[in-house]
This record gives sequence, structure tokens and C-alpha cells, in this order.
Amino acid sequence: MSMQRRLLATVALVCAMLCAIVAVPATTRAAEDTPQPVPVYITLDELAGKRFSYVNGSVYNMAVQNRIDGTSEHFYPSLAECVAAVEAQKEDAAVQLSYCCQLAVNRRPGTVALLPEPIADVSEGFFFPKGSNLTAEFNRLIAKFSDDGTLATLEKKWVAADESGKTLPDQDWDAPNGTLKFVTSGVIEPFSYVGEGGVAKGYDVELALLIARELGYHLKVSTLPMDSIFAAVDSGKADFGGTLTQTPERASVCDFSDTVMPTTISVIVLAEGATGAAGDSGFFASISDSFRKTFIEEDRWQLIVSGLGVTILISVCAGALGIALGFATVLARRGGAKWLGKLVNGYQALMSGVPIVVILMVLYYVVFGSFNIPGTIVAILAFMLSFGSTAGTTMWTAIDGLDVIQEETGLALGYTRQQVFQKIIFPQAAQQFLPQLSGQFVSLVKETSIVGYIAVQDLTRASDLIRARTMDAFFPLISTAIIYFLFCRLLAWALGNVSARFEVANRPREIEGVEQ
Repeated sequence: MSMQRRLLATVALVCAMLCAIVAVPATTRAAEDTPQPVPVYITLDELAGKRFSYVNGSVYNMAVQNRIDGTSEHFYPSLAECVAAVEAQKEDAAVQLSYCCQLAVNRRPGTVALLPEPIADVSEGFFFPKGSNLTAEFNRLIAKFSDDGTLATLEKKWVAADESGKTLPDQDWDAPNGTLKFVTSGVIEPFSYVGEGGVAKGYDVELALLIARELGYHLKVSTLPMDSIFAAVDSGKADFGGTLTQTPERASVCDFSDTVMPTTISVIVLAEGATGAAGDSGFFASISDSFRKTFIEEDRWQLIVSGLGVTILISVCAGALGIALGFATVLARRGGAKWLGKLVNGYQALMSGVPIVVILMVLYYVVFGSFNIPGTIVAILAFMLSFGSTAGTTMWTAIDGLDVIQEETGLALGYTRQQVFQKIIFPQAAQQFLPQLSGQFVSLVKETSIVGYIAVQDLTRASDLIRARTMDAFFPLISTAIIYFLFCRLLAWALGNVSARFEVANRPREIEGVEQ
């Protein structure tokens, strides 16, 4: 525990220093008291031709286009980034469901405000693979819960300001029918978000739990980025997802339940005289408050530590297996069989020509779509294939670049081809490719930040979930960047020491038969 606290203290100190560099000019301008959040626009017509930001996977841009002329649209990972873009005046408005917008405005006092006029009324529902038997069962229970007041009670509970009562029922009931797999974004409070201990909670989650109990199931909840939820349900990785706005295009590929919570689409815009939250109580007080919300509240540091552990696990396993795979491609090339060489060339061309995020999602949702394989295993496999290609190319370039005369001389001295490779070729080549492999391994660590697309909660995904909860897009990002930086520097130092051991100049010179 003391080590973890020292790590958090170090991160906090570096965060404060970086925040000071970036945010001091803004704080200087924010010396006066923050005014009440009055929007700079009052009506929707004033937003004609303006820039709008949306969360990835949302369809609210269609409602905006039907209501307001000439708008441009840009998509972000979560509402926190949308709001940050509005605060930075990169966007003129952010669009999301009304409950989510009101929470965002409450957590960013003095910078943004809610437009009085909503865009449109919408209805949210769970969605299922086309033809799923669960649709009718869910509709029956949604109607029952609507009639007996359960839905109204859940709505009142999850939109309330008091967090103390926002708990989920324990799954202590019998489940003769097994387990239902439910995927949700985890970044749209109060519908679904990640609370204390990294547990997904919210209106959608509790309603799904109540329905599962009535149907004799347990419920397994996973969080995914919005633009990956459809793929998870369509591929069979999940039994249902939710809740989402139904559109004709979506309804053509999946089945939707009846409405679970009627709501509206609202717009967040800049507040008049926006000063930023830091101006309320001073810069350092703002940093302290951000640190508390990011790490201390709800023990969110555990989410960060857990995510870092997943990042390290995937990186180390994929790196070690990738090096072994890369070495295997070198041996295949040296084997002399032309078909093996062509196979290696095709594999390396495929890995270098396709983005790793596409490889990751194809493996998870297509190749292993019908298998119940954990996302962490699929991530290790994907990055092993990617890093193995890179490592193999690097090794082969160094080996192939050595003078062929050295191999011929070794053979002339009576060594076998395998002995020449082990004793003469490979040791020399290792001095050339090890420093490059070290740098590529560090890059691998950073590349693993995309594993959130397949429901793996790594360091970056943990940061996304925290930002969605606190609506502070700046501090969690800086904290994540610092943790990555410190870990990568430590890793580079360790790998540098390993590479140095292979340098001839660093080895003790020994001559057989001569005492030193």
C-alpha cells in the first residue's frame, strides 16, 4: 500500500507540474468569480452552421440535421471529450441525452451551460441479435415494470444527486437458465457508468439485472466503446446490449425492446463569460480537486492500478511470444524452402499493411466470434502476431546484412551450418537488432492502448471510464500520459541494460590458456 501511495504522489506531483505549464495562462484569465452558467446561445436556430460534437456510435447527428441547417459534425470517444472541445472552443455544441448533459454541466461549473430548447424527444431500448427470443421476454417484463412503477422508481433513483442509494442488487438468486452477457458503454451516466471498485452500474444495468432475475439468469456485464457494442452483439460475444436510440437503419440489423426510459436530446454550449472551474478556488485547489476525483473518490486508483496491470500483462506476453515468433520466421527463411519464405513474406506483408486495431477486432469479433475466449487472450494473440512480424523483419535484416564470407569461412573450418549461425552469425546480428527490438517493444506497450475496443480494461480504458464519470477530460489524460511515460522509461532503461550485455566492448576479454 505504501508503494502505491508513493506512486500516486509522484503522479500527482508531475501532473501538477504539467498542468501548471498548460493551464496557468487560462487561470490568469480566470481570476474573477465564475458567473452563473448562462448559455451563449438561447435558441436552436442560433446554432445554424455551427460545429457539433457527438459521442462515437451515437445517431443524434441525424436529429440535429433535421432541426438545424448547415451544421458540421465531429465524433469523440465520450461526452467528456465533447464537453472539453466546447470549452476549448474547438466545437460550438455537444449533443447527448438530457440527463447526461445536465450531469456534465453540473460537473463543469462556469464553463458550459445547457441550451433551454431540446433537439427532440427520443426513446431508449435494449437491442438484440435479429430474431432473438429474448426480445419478446424483455418486452413482457418492461411492460410489467412500467405498470407496477418499477421503471419510475429506477429513474428516480439513478437520476438523483445522492450517490449513497445507487447500489445494485446482489445476484444471489438461482439461475437455472445460465448467464446472459450484457454489453454497455459504461460512459453514459446515469444509464451506465463505472462506479466504486470498477463495477458497472446505472439505470440500464439494474433494469437488466431485474429482468435477468425474472427470467432465471445471472448477468455478466461488460463495458465497450459505443462503436464496438453492435459488433459484440452481432458476433454473438454478447446476448444483448443497451440502451440505444432506435433508428430504421439499426432496426434493420437488430431487434429493439420497447422503450425503457423516455427522454430528450439536449445541447451543451459554452457559458457566457466562461472562466473555467479553476477560477473558482485557485489553480492548485483545482488540481487538488481533480486529483481527488481521479484517484481518491470511489477508490479509482484501483481502476488505474488494475488497468496498468492488464497493460503490462498484454505487453510482456505479446512481446515475449512475438520475439519467439519472429525468430521462428528467421529460421523458416534460413531453411531454404521457397514456400516457407513466401509464407513468411505474406504474413509480414499482411501485418505491416493492416492497422493493428483492425486485426484486433477481426480476431475478436470474426475469427473467435463464436468462441468464449477472454479478450485479454485475444489481445495477446493480436499483438504477438503484429510484434512477431516486426521482430522477424528486424532480425532478418540484421542477419542478412552480414557478409556471406563469414558463413563460408565457418563452414570451411568444419562447423555445421547450424553451428555457424549459433556461434558466428547470430551473436553479431544480435548486437545490431537488439537496440531496435528494445525500441519496438516500448512502442508495443503504447500500441496496446486500443484493447478497450474488445472489452479489455487496460490503463487507457480505465482513464476513459474515469473521465466519463468525473467529466474532467484534462487531468485523467495527463495522469495516464505520465504513467505511460514513467513505465516506458523504466522499460527502456531495463531493456537498454539487457542490450548492453551483448555488446562486445562490454564483455571481459578472456584468452584460453592465459591467466588474467
